[in-house]
Amino acid sequence: MLSSPHSSAARRITAHRLLQLRLQAAKDRVARKATRGRAPSREETEAPVKARPAALDRVMSVSDAFNAVIQASVVHLRANESGMLQGRDPEYLHQMRVALRRLRSALGVFTPILPEPKAATLRAEFKWLAACLGPARDWDVFVTETLPLIEAEFRQHDALTGFIASCDKLRLSAGLRARRAVRSIRYRNLMRSLAAGIVSQVQLTQYGHSARVGLQPAISDYAPVLLEWRYGRAEKRGRRLGRQSPRALHRFRIAIKNFRYAADTFAGLYGAKAAREALKLLSRLQDILGVMNDAATAAILVDRALGGKSGRHEREVRRRLLAWSRRRVATLKRGLKGAWKDFRSAKKFW
Repeated sequence: MLSSPHSSAARRITAHRLLQLRLQAAKDRVARKATRGRAPSREETEAPVKARPAALDRVMSVSDAFNAVIQASVVHLRANESGMLQGRDPEYLHQMRVALRRLRSALGVFTPILPEPKAATLRAEFKWLAACLGPARDWDVFVTETLPLIEAEFRQHDALTGFIASCDKLRLSAGLRARRAVRSIRYRNLMRSLAAGIVSQVQLTQYGHSARVGLQPAISDYAPVLLEWRYGRAEKRGRRLGRQSPRALHRFRIAIKNFRYAADTFAGLYGAKAAREALKLLSRLQDILGVMNDAATAAILVDRALGGKSGRHEREVRRRLLAWSRRRVATLKRGLKGAWKDFRSAKKFW
């Protein structure tokens, strides 16, 4: 249970102020190292930054909790900007996409509390940014993770050299587009809007099958309703697993991902051991689904890299690569059922 002895003071600190404090603390750590006669190491200042959960307190209002979740994701997003813009490591872009997915998930999780005009604007802006960053990440994964596996299997194939060169060119183009988006005025305006906070007063409406909740309840009352709704949605999408169409499997993956983000967000409000076990099982399930999605995405990228060419070499490359993708998905599907069963048998931590 999270119940700080200083919770009354903490509640008076706005989410925006918390963001300022966290950023200042990071600057202070760097400054202290510099004054000791040495510059911070590359790992200390430039390594890709992973997500950290928002600091939620059980007595926080829902609106304060929402703003805290948003600000934690903004910190995560912006901490990886510089590395992504310099193109040092694909992980920076990956972490920015993770932060963006968390922002989009937060909008979905807290939909009932948001003024619709503001929510609609944010959804549109997040969708735009996802469309700019997504293809770059897809090509990063394909070129750095998937393509080496393909090369190992089809090393002697004559047409593979031209295919790889085409993939590199498309990856470069997608990366340039992503960096242009992050340097744009539109992106800067979005960041300013998020840093300013989104909601101050909240009225809750009915959510799923829950009863109407009053004005400004504590997040500890609201979180279990949200988690149960997301869990139920994932359960529904997971029916007949193993006999699903690719489209249905994609919907299941999205439902699991959305539940994972909600669970990550609220896990700190509950017993650490139960939440940790559930998140571990959920992570295994999501990893399998993620690799399956990468293999399915590879089939689309293969056609783009071949550019519609239909010569003998291109047909052979397409046939071999798509066969590889289907075999990989089939192998992963066998482990998916077990991972789903293990997760469903785990005790709910909320």
